[in-house]
Amino acid sequence: MVQTSDDSNTPDLPAGKKLREPLTESEKQARREREKQELLSALAGADFSAMRTRVAGMLNLYPDTRNSDVTLMLKYWETFQPDIYKPSGILPKDLFKLERSTNIVRVRAKIQNEYGLFQADDKIKGYRRGREEEIEEAVIEDAPGRSVAFVYADETGKNDKYVMVASVWILTGRAVFTAGRAIDAWKTTSNWSAREIHFSKFGKQDMDTLAEYLGVIERNREFLSFKFMAIERARTRRPVEEVVMKLHENLMIRGCEHEVGTGRVDLPREFQLTVDEENSLDSFHLDEMRRRVNEAYQSNFGGAATLAVAQSASSRNSHLIQLADVVAGAFNRRLNHTGDRNFKDDMADLIIERLGLVLDEGQFGGLDSSALFRM
Repeated sequence: MVQTSDDSNTPDLPAGKKLREPLTESEKQARREREKQELLSALAGADFSAMRTRVAGMLNLYPDTRNSDVTLMLKYWETFQPDIYKPSGILPKDLFKLERSTNIVRVRAKIQNEYGLFQADDKIKGYRRGREEEIEEAVIEDAPGRSVAFVYADETGKNDKYVMVASVWILTGRAVFTAGRAIDAWKTTSNWSAREIHFSKFGKQDMDTLAEYLGVIERNREFLSFKFMAIERARTRRPVEEVVMKLHENLMIRGCEHEVGTGRVDLPREFQLTVDEENSLDSFHLDEMRRRVNEAYQSNFGGAATLAVAQSASSRNSHLIQLADVVAGAFNRRLNHTGDRNFKDDMADLIIERLGLVLDEGQFGGLDSSALFRM
């Protein structure tokens, strides 16, 4: 067979198939921006199902990991593979089970270099641009993390007697990873393995599975609390979008006061609020609410507390937004349902009882706080 020089390096392709044209620079940039936003959305929702988000989570919470790949690997293994990684020593056979260091470093480089996120110090950047193999990495046994508390919130009842928001407060980044990992491990082998967890979707057959789910939450309660606020719509003339914003605003202010007052949170501290993107708060409302909360924090705590982030994320893969939905659904059923009792009321009672939630007006006590405001 005679082969021309034009096709000597062309691979065999199925009939009708053509070689894919290389991406233009603008197409590459658009893809990078899309991937960056997907990563930030997953990070906001605490969706750590992908390795890229797990690495980004370490870079976000532990600034030292941005400068040292060794520190990054150790924190990654310690956080996401604690059953394998042992600071006192790792068995040779277990090395094959740990995430490869080359994979972690490659993902870190993509996040920093292509997405421009969680950048290393300028000095480290210079080293890496030169001869990276000459960098002597500092092994830090316990890299200090940022003092951040995370709040995941959902709203309900916008067309009912009471409008309300419910939230899950998680006091450390490590607890975010631990709680999310525990829920994920249970869910993959449960009857709910293929579904989002939403109170409105519960059926009669779900009572036993709900009890199992609540058991997972109870076993990871040390750094979790639940806060709730509601207002009777008839007592305000504000548009419902503004009502929801004010509820979130007061929840963040009163919630911080409660956490600091009970000694569960020390200062200085950053707070990050993530709400379900399928709600009334657009980016304008979130920004306005964050500004007003920070004004209150400045007045109450001298700036030692800040609402650093107010954002929205999809609940699709966020176990913690889904948990906020379950709590909101239980309170909504208790306050807004007026028909005959059925299994949904039993489920609401089970959630409120198992999680030790309080519905009394103005009452703050124990681990959790709830408030029913009548304005």
